[in-house]
Amino acid sequence: MLDQSALREIAEIADKVGAWLLVDEVYAGLEWQGPRAPSIAGLYDRGITTGSVSKALGLQGLRTGWLICRDPTLVMDAVILRENTSEIMNIMGEVIAEIALRPDRLEPALQDARIAGAANLARLTTWLEAEPQLSWVAPRAGLIGLGRLPIGCDSDAFAKRLLGDPYRTFVLPGSAYGQPQHIRLGVGGGATVNLEKGLARVSQALRDWSA
Repeated sequence: MLDQSALREIAEIADKVGAWLLVDEVYAGLEWQGPRAPSIAGLYDRGITTGSVSKALGLQGLRTGWLICRDPTLVMDAVILRENTSEIMNIMGEVIAEIALRPDRLEPALQDARIAGAANLARLTTWLEAEPQLSWVAPRAGLIGLGRLPIGCDSDAFAKRLLGDPYRTFVLPGSAYGQPQHIRLGVGGGATVNLEKGLARVSQALRDWSA
């Protein structure tokens, strides 16, 4: 999680060579340690900030986000690119997203998301502390992290095995992030997800793998 001083340092490096700097803020608002960092579009002339209603607000089905930049030409290029690559515009999703982002709705929704996210992270942490074959570093922001698998347990093979009977549970292998001995663990979805059931199946798969 970058703070303001780190963002400024990166922007100074980019500025020396005239580089554009894009920072995705898809998990902004779900910081567990420290305040939210400022948007790069407000710190750097060639900074590009992107965001979405999918993560913190839990509105994945809308498939709606935004791009913020000080350069109106770049913004218009992005609009044209979007129009030329999307056959059907998600007008209804944009209308709902605009309502969700209104100040009187946004702050309460973020607060609810923080409460639900913190509760699920606590549930996951309790499970990890009791699971001898996994370890991880808890995220400082957001709702996902990488769990380290036992030595010799390949993430692709383990994730593929989890998909079949009797587990029928989906996790992303760490190889997708250049970490082949890990699996991605996420706790999005609030209180309605079957988190304990999924974690129990992962534990069973780990025991069966060891056996």
